[in-house]
Amino acid sequence: MIIRIRQTPGLALFGLALFALLVLSSCARQGGSEESAGRQNDRVREDTAVQTVSEESSRSPTEAAPREKSFAERTVEESPDRGKKEEQATPSAGEGGFTAAPEASGGEEGAARTIAEVRFGRHQGYERAVIEFDSPRVPRWSLSTPLGEGYSRISLPDIETARQTGGDFGGQIMADYYVVRNPQGGFFVDVFATGPFRYRLLELQNPGRLVLDYAPAGGSLARPLPVRGERNVVMEPRPGQAVSGTLVVSGYSRNFEALTTVLLQGPDGSVLARKNVTASAWSEAWGYFETTVEVPPFRGEATLLVGAESPRDGTFQGIEVPVVYGG
Repeated sequence: MIIRIRQTPGLALFGLALFALLVLSSCARQGGSEESAGRQNDRVREDTAVQTVSEESSRSPTEAAPREKSFAERTVEESPDRGKKEEQATPSAGEGGFTAAPEASGGEEGAARTIAEVRFGRHQGYERAVIEFDSPRVPRWSLSTPLGEGYSRISLPDIETARQTGGDFGGQIMADYYVVRNPQGGFFVDVFATGPFRYRLLELQNPGRLVLDYAPAGGSLARPLPVRGERNVVMEPRPGQAVSGTLVVSGYSRNFEALTTVLLQGPDGSVLARKNVTASAWSEAWGYFETTVEVPPFRGEATLLVGAESPRDGTFQGIEVPVVYGG
């Protein structure tokens, strides 16, 4: 038997309508999901942008991109302004302020503990050394400059450490400087001249600076300048000095472990006297020493040697001060 199914036009139309309805429903759901996802992504992008703008806008213009400055940048930014302030506080050499007074003092007790830097500059009619401290103010200081001696000594009793300990200025009137630990406490700074000079002192703040100016003076020095070497400086005696009896030998050194040897050598090379002395420092700064030797009679010119024996080969390394017998 053959069963025939008759397909009526109404049934076909109904099936077609049902299929179309299912397709439209699926597309609507898919479109809704895409629209929802798009709105969510937009919100994420918007939140991120607002957060970034908020962080940047909360900083000042100099803080918007924080970065640590290099040493060179700090120097470039600070040095010109600092030098300008020093110049603005200084009269010209022709306006006075220079003196030959043997003593001066000033500063504030306990204002600083460290010598941070020593600078040198050439100016019209004078030369300048600037001692800068680690605080806004200048600590207690006193200056002495014996008449005709060719140097000034600035005592700084409150200073405990020094970041710079000496160097060659190479100026026409300012020669070099030495930072020395004072056995009585603190430090002192010796600033040597090339000849007779007058000086001027200024105190500057923020940071604390003691400014020492030298201007050339006429005439000649009353005594020869102290003999200065790489590791030894002899303040007494001076070259050509007549010696006899008990001779005081003083100065400062940077010999290994602060051990300094003093030898008095006769005209024939024989050792007339010998003494070992320990200086007040050697590694962190120059160390002061003072000792005495007994001078026997001799003829001609003797030589005072101050230094130390080399740890490598035992040879004596130091400086020589020629002296004559004065007995």
